[in-house]
Amino acid sequence: MPKKYILIADGGSTKTEWALINDTQQAPLTFFTTGFNPAVTTGSVIKSILNEELAPRIWGMEISEVWFYGAGCIGGSVNEMLEALIRTIPGLTHCKIEIASDLVGAAKALFDNGRGIACILGTGSNSGLYNGAQITMNVPPLGFILGDEGSGARLGCRLVGDILKGLLPCDIIEDFNNRFALSQQDIIRRVYREEAPNRFLASFCPFLSDHISHPAIHTLVEDEFRRFFARNISQYTSAAHNLPIGFIGSVAYHFMPIIETIAAEYGYRECRLLKAPMGALLHQAKLSLTE
Repeated sequence: MPKKYILIADGGSTKTEWALINDTQQAPLTFFTTGFNPAVTTGSVIKSILNEELAPRIWGMEISEVWFYGAGCIGGSVNEMLEALIRTIPGLTHCKIEIASDLVGAAKALFDNGRGIACILGTGSNSGLYNGAQITMNVPPLGFILGDEGSGARLGCRLVGDILKGLLPCDIIEDFNNRFALSQQDIIRRVYREEAPNRFLASFCPFLSDHISHPAIHTLVEDEFRRFFARNISQYTSAAHNLPIGFIGSVAYHFMPIIETIAAEYGYRECRLLKAPMGALLHQAKLSLTE
């Protein structure tokens, strides 16, 4: 049996991706469990998920470290609670545990121990100035109603709003209606009365990607990313001279050419992209195990 294991988690509210890597040449073991947000999910629910879905996958393994990067891991009592719950699992009682936000995980994946501006563009959006160890400045994302500029939810919100108000060209409106067959009442209900409206709105991003060559759609997407830079990234400028900027998330992945153009306009010469953080985190864990 290998002597050392590192367990890595990329935690979200819907699902958590786990990866277990050891100090041999064996490929990492990856799997998913139900997600949770420790800032809003009760301890009893988190404990149930960890014991029922995680514990059986790591039974009998001697894990030396846990790296948990997740939504809602905002420090203080929240992280202390999560660490205490993780330590209830056999095999994790005495290991070293690092718990930090998903933004820290993204920054670590993008820059390792270097400095830069880390950005997450997925269903929601976030950004922060990273010093190689921690986020030193963070413009609050505020969610898709008050903020989350550049996110899938905001892009979908703008698309649907323009569709319903008849502000987009007829061919785009016709394609949208043929593809989704949603009435105005359907959309209003999904956004205002049902759960997870942010995920519903973000689900329209593939439509935007498929039509990105259309001038009206290109303008809509470009304008939303300009808002992300203007309302978030511009606030780091004085403290981030000549630093690279990096992006993680499905939205960034699909619209990177537009983002790169805007980043260059803001003076960022180095622009990095990862669709997800796990691959880079696994590489760093492997290096840590061989040290």
